[in-house]
Amino acid sequence: MSKCGRSRIAAFMACTILLLLSAEAYPSYNSEAGRKYAIASQRLADLRKSTKKKKYRSYWMDCIRTFELVERKYPRSPSASEACFDTAGLYLELYQLNKYPRDLDQSIQVYGRCQAAYPQHAKSPEGLYRVIELSLDYKKNASLATTTYTKLVETYPDSVWTEKARTRLGLAVPKKQEESGIKKMPAPVIAAPGRGMPAAVVKEIRYWSGGAYTRIVIEQNKSVKFQAQELKNPDRLVFDILNARIGKSVDRDPLPVNDGILKQVRASQYATDIVRVVLDLASIKSYVAFPLHEPERLVIDVTGEQGGETESQVESAESGTELKTGKPDEPQPVPTPETKNESQPAPTPGAKNEPQAVPMPEAKNENNDTNLSLSRQMGLKVKTIAIDAGHGGHDPGAIGKSGLMEKTITLDIAKRLAVLVKERLGCEVIMTRDRDVFIPLDQRPFIAKSKGADLFVSIHVNANRRRNAHGIETYIQGLKASDREAMATAARENAMSTKRLSELDSEIDKILKDLKQDNKLEESLQLAHTVQASLVDSVKPVQKHVVNLGVKRAFFYVLINTQMPSILAEVGFISNPDEEKQLSKGSYRQSIAEALFQGVKKYVDTRSPQMVGI
Repeated sequence: MSKCGRSRIAAFMACTILLLLSAEAYPSYNSEAGRKYAIASQRLADLRKSTKKKKYRSYWMDCIRTFELVERKYPRSPSASEACFDTAGLYLELYQLNKYPRDLDQSIQVYGRCQAAYPQHAKSPEGLYRVIELSLDYKKNASLATTTYTKLVETYPDSVWTEKARTRLGLAVPKKQEESGIKKMPAPVIAAPGRGMPAAVVKEIRYWSGGAYTRIVIEQNKSVKFQAQELKNPDRLVFDILNARIGKSVDRDPLPVNDGILKQVRASQYATDIVRVVLDLASIKSYVAFPLHEPERLVIDVTGEQGGETESQVESAESGTELKTGKPDEPQPVPTPETKNESQPAPTPGAKNEPQAVPMPEAKNENNDTNLSLSRQMGLKVKTIAIDAGHGGHDPGAIGKSGLMEKTITLDIAKRLAVLVKERLGCEVIMTRDRDVFIPLDQRPFIAKSKGADLFVSIHVNANRRRNAHGIETYIQGLKASDREAMATAARENAMSTKRLSELDSEIDKILKDLKQDNKLEESLQLAHTVQASLVDSVKPVQKHVVNLGVKRAFFYVLINTQMPSILAEVGFISNPDEEKQLSKGSYRQSIAEALFQGVKKYVDTRSPQMVGI
């Protein structure tokens, strides 16, 4: 072989290796690492909510081992760095509960290791600060604190955590820094005398990004009210969280997003009892904000100007399951968010502050046709269908007397339905889950939206304390439940109380009003009726006394802000021995899948434009 030929082969191999390394370093949202990290995060959230489990060390260690496994098994993924810092924080939480010195040592050691392994990560400066804090408060080790501070100053001289550490150690600001014009960090905002501390604490801010959508989640320890406003020059969305203070765990540095929709997210204590969260915009088509409960959080969905049509969805965001809370390797310098540089005044705390859900106006029906939605008038075809298998992972859903689990039934039916849709209808299929994994309820519609789904079908199995309860029913989203049984079904699927569901009226009302503007609820209703009729007809040959419970309305988290015709089908009662026996059979599940398909097909056929003679 010639020298030239060998050179070309060497160059080809080098390029191949670089591509492989790049692929591992930047996994898609449906990466295994992302799913494992989401499961670990959910497991931790469940532990923190359980008063009983928090008392046992074994549960904490189980969470720690799960995060450690993510880092060890997927060292090149973005989830690895997040898992590392989560592990350090967990050891600290465990120490604060049981005062076991080894846990404190582990927390300090892991924080140091995380900074060394991921020096460009957003939490690295905070990690070093935590080491200083723990060394002074618990270890009484001034030497370790001083050594760590030196490293913090050398590595992150402009970080707010460096300034905090300097204040904590009682050190003066270096003269060079004063002469350079760099301002000292402003004193923290504290509550006015006699008013007390704000009731709520903002604990965490994170985001998901996929396709034409970006979701921001602001987590609090209590339910909050908020106000929203859109500001120009530069373009930004501002959310003021009322009667709240920003928690120590929230990074004061801006959180870079840079996905073509958002540039970054900033948070600050704008006033004594107002936390201001600012979304710096790259492009925006619409946005909507709504609170969710258990845990308490404010969800903001931003739709970008680019990629609004199905064809331009970003293909890499297949499931949206990986939680992104970190920053790129080289964050760009930005002004400190504590300075009040927004052009609008703070809201008046005493004023009536209703939660906001303020979408940009959509195109109106200029023909004033009240029977057909805008998409139907334009003859837009259904190209992509999202199929959601209820529950999964550590959430089994309802369980029958024989031990059959809802999550098993729904996944099997969903897979069968996906095959039918692909082969017979020729549509693309999006599975919110295609295996036994846990996907949070509020993330499922985001997965469908980010992939440009035209329909959303969620599959569930019902349950009731009365063993003789049986039948089939199909739901659409509704603020008011059709009846008490519908509310109970929604409460079970949402894993929340019926009382809390009744409290959502003022919070979700504007979202449902927005859906009505384009008759999405009317489209959902038509889809629900075709599916319900098909399900009942398919079951009759097997169950002579099948009960048609009809189409109902109730509020479901999994259907919130789907922005497409969406239904939730309860295909039977697993609590009924006879129906559980049928649902355990593969042949019966296939008939359910066929029925769902026929209902969807009938709906899709009615959307095709018809030529009418004049």
